Amino acid sequence: METVAVFINGTEEAAASLEFGAHEAAPRQATLRLIAAWDVPASILSGGVAGQEVYDEFRETAEALLAEAVAKVAELEPEVVCETRLVRGQPGPVFLEESRDATLIVAARKRQAGIKELVLGSISRHILNHAERPVVVIPILPR
Repeated sequence: METVAVFINGTEEAAASLEFGAHEAAPRQATLRLIAAWDVPASILSGGVAGQEVYDEFRETAEALLAEAVAKVAELEPEVVCETRLVRGQPGPVFLEESRDATLIVAARKRQAGIKELVLGSISRHILNHAERPVVVIPILPR
């Protein structure tokens, strides 16, 4: 069974990846694996010890993003089966680990003007540099 992997984090890039991934999974009859990474940023932890409620809030936010993504896929391509992965850790490494057995990895980047055009986002760059599977990078055109 084929699997198309998409990283979900609430950004415009993730939304574009989700849409492309859903449309790509449908004709392949592939499972769409939606992956979200969460962690408490070091900047929050540097102020002292964070209570369990802080960790819960970050995890619950990621869970909500995954639930929204599953609902969006149901609108776009109702026949596509989704599986979700919620993992604590840094986005790039989590996405690569959770997409290791995927048939296709989908990422996106904002299209910039001038010299910025040469720069990919940190997650897309990490994926392209380390992925062991085919990667599709979706450009998001400036508005």
